[in-house]
Parts: sequence; structure tokens; C-alpha cells
Amino acid sequence: MSTPPNTADTNDAVDLAALGKTWTQPQTADTSPEVSDVIAAMPWWASRGLLYLIVSFVIVALLWASLSMVDVVVESRGALVPEGYVKPVQAAGGGVVQTVFVKEGATVERGQALVQLDAAEMRTRLVKLREELATSRAQLRQLMVNRPVAETLEQQNRIGRLQSEIAGAELSLQQTTLTAPVSGVITTLDVRGSGAVLQAGQTIATIAPSGARLVVETQVPNKDIAFIEAGLPVKLKFDAFPFQEYGVIDGTVIAVSPDAQTDKESGSFYKVTIAPQQTDVVAKGKKLPLRSGLVVSADIVTERKSILSLIIDPFRKLKGEGGQ
Repeated sequence: MSTPPNTADTNDAVDLAALGKTWTQPQTADTSPEVSDVIAAMPWWASRGLLYLIVSFVIVALLWASLSMVDVVVESRGALVPEGYVKPVQAAGGGVVQTVFVKEGATVERGQALVQLDAAEMRTRLVKLREELATSRAQLRQLMVNRPVAETLEQQNRIGRLQSEIAGAELSLQQTTLTAPVSGVITTLDVRGSGAVLQAGQTIATIAPSGARLVVETQVPNKDIAFIEAGLPVKLKFDAFPFQEYGVIDGTVIAVSPDAQTDKESGSFYKVTIAPQQTDVVAKGKKLPLRSGLVVSADIVTERKSILSLIIDPFRKLKGEGGQ
């Protein structure tokens, strides 16, 4: 008679097979050695040398970061302008432009004619007034011989009024020629040609006085003004001369406005005045003078910090905020 199979032995065989699978699968799935295994397999001198190399690199990096200094700057935008205020040229009376004698950027002398207004009507009126004055004087001579004193005084008063009107007409005629109030350079000219109609008091040009030093005027936002004061160094970058090609021009803060000003677009700001250390730029072998009106980016250096401080400062700030 045959012996029935032992079920226990069969179950053991199944369990061993299953157990064998659980041991063999991880070995086939992960064939890459662990980093710790690689280091452990290295000779002791190699692993120690690698450790020394890593430590040395960290020490050198920390030393470099603590000794290397960088500028902390406040960035602002402005323009090159004559020191002080430019002189405006205004039309004392209204009129129609007849001739424009100059162009923007031209050098002019004090008293030089800039714009001529149409004076034909003014001349006609002046001629008429002078004729009336001559007639009145002739009548006065006759009255002084044949008429009473009262009529004579009335005619004298009329002559006085005519003389006042003539003086006013001559002044108005003189004012039809707009002249330069000072010698200098025309920085703006708002009249381009004949036919333009000017209103009384309208500014038609501005002149930068001769000899005035060119300075940079920038607007610094209220939030950045705390550490800005006279004497701080500045790096100036002119839009017309890209600094990547022409470099930067050094400057110095010479004044900070005592009060803030407000602008609809830029909000609250302080006006900071900067003196550039040079008045020209070398471009293509030539010295090009800096001109009034050039747009400038000014980097005002408020302090110098190590790179390590710049890395640590944000964490200090977070720690301070967390402790509050």
C-alpha cells in the first residue's frame, strides 16, 4: 500500500520557497552599492583624505566669505542738471511767433535774441499814438495863447496820458523780442517754429548759466533714505553710455533735501544731489562731454559688508522676528 504524502512537508516546502523569494528579490532589485559601503571599502588613508579635503574646502569657503567685502547700495534714478536752478525765458506778453533764432543745446550770450514775436500791430499802434501826441502838443500851444487856463490844463493832462500810453507801447514792442537773461546753454526750447501762439507769462526756454557745475539729482524713496548722507560714494551709470562698454563714473553725495516730496507716480521721496568726479566720457578714443539732461542710474554705497554677513543676516532677521 502506498503512503499518502505528508501535508506538513509540503507546506514547509512552500514556505521555504516563499521565504527564498523574499530574500532573493531585494538583491536583484538594488544593484548599486551604498555610499557608506563605498567609503567603508576604501583604504583608511583614502577615506581620511576625503574627509580632510571636505573640511578644508569648508574652512577656505568660510574664510573667503568672511574676508571678501561687497558694497551695499541704494539704487536711484535721476538726471544730470546744472547746479542751482536753470533760468527760464518767458513771454512777457502774448503774441504770435514770427522767428526762432536758436536751437536747443545752443550756447547764447546774455541779451541775445532768441525768439521774435509778430510786432506789426504793435508798431502800427505806436505810430498812431505818436501822431496823436504831436497833434495834442500843437493844440496845446494854441490854447496857451487864445484859451483859458482850464482848457490848457485839460490838454496837458491829455498829453500826459498819451505819453504814458506811448511808453507802454514801446515797452510792449521791446518785449516782442525774447532775449537770453543770462549767458549759457539752452537746455529746453518749447517753440519750434513760426506761427505758434504764446500766452503772457508762458515759458518758452530754459538756460543753464555758463560755468555752472553739472550735478546729478536723483529721487530716493522714503524707505531707503535712512543711511544716506553727504560724503557717501556713488557709482554713476549713464543710459547714453552703457557701463558694460564705457564703465561707471564715481561720484559723491553732496546734499540731501531736508524734507520729503510727494509725486503721484513715485510716491514720497527725497532729492539727493551727487557731484560726478569727471565731466566727460572716453568713447571710441574721443572725450565726449557729459550734457545736461542725461539720464543716470545712481548706486549710492551706504556700507560695505562681508559675503558671510549677507548670508547670515536673513537668518538673524528671521530669528529676531521669531523671538518677538
